[in-house]
Amino acid sequence: MFDKFTDSLISLKEAASSYDNYQNDVVILEFDASSLNELKNFVPSNPSRFEAVILIGISEGELEIQIDYVAYKADKYSLTLIMPTHITYFEEGSNNLKGWVLAISKSYMETLSYSREQQPIVISYIQLKKDPLTVFNIIEYKSLYSSLDFVRSKIRQHAHLFYKETINIALKMFFLDLGNIYLNKKEHFIPPTLSRKEELFTDFQNLLRENCKEQHEVKFYADKLCITTQYLSSILKEQSGKSAGQWIQNALMIEAKRMLKTPRINVQQVSNELNFPDQSTFGKFFKKHAGVSPAVFRKS
Repeated sequence: MFDKFTDSLISLKEAASSYDNYQNDVVILEFDASSLNELKNFVPSNPSRFEAVILIGISEGELEIQIDYVAYKADKYSLTLIMPTHITYFEEGSNNLKGWVLAISKSYMETLSYSREQQPIVISYIQLKKDPLTVFNIIEYKSLYSSLDFVRSKIRQHAHLFYKETINIALKMFFLDLGNIYLNKKEHFIPPTLSRKEELFTDFQNLLRENCKEQHEVKFYADKLCITTQYLSSILKEQSGKSAGQWIQNALMIEAKRMLKTPRINVQQVSNELNFPDQSTFGKFFKKHAGVSPAVFRKS
């Protein structure tokens, strides 16, 4: 089943210029700047993890998205892939924004693979996991859109005797076409050689994703990477414009906002989950970076 965000995709039926839904497990919709604003009425722009694989294609304009603490600008002919493990934050879209969304629930996505002994049919999304945004040329983008349109046509054939089977085949073909386009791109077929600093930057991001809730000190990450705290901060500043401390603070704020928007978790539990010594310390940290207290943020 879909979570709050993907439930909101279902709620966008009237705002979307085109909308198709198969049992709330597969949703395809076309959007523009106005429907994106409508989406924000259903879901505040707060960091979230989704129980779905979400693909966002941009046909016109641009959309700012933050995935796992990294900001991306998705513009014309780009495809953004959001995995269930990703922490995602939707920011601003341009006035001429147009695009589409394909959302597939996590449980349904698992049914699109072969048996455990065989290679998954959705190899493309596995390979794209490490690089969530890809820019296509116009021919590639239109080819992928045609594959999406084929999935949509099968969802609309409600009277088909093999309805579910045809949708599954169409989805598998979509991912095969995506994999074909992706793997034929030279930069993806030949893995780029990373410099030592780029490797350290990537390793730091992975460590931060796994440990930010428990580990707030720069020294922890520097020790794990076998470098000094000063060298780590200088690398991060060079690669991203942010120091190690800023990266950690940003990650903590994203996790805090995500949890504070979960009704069943109170502020004390968020403080404990993020390994702050007490709720007061957490409150001061949050207000310093958000401008409001955790309690006020929850009500906003």
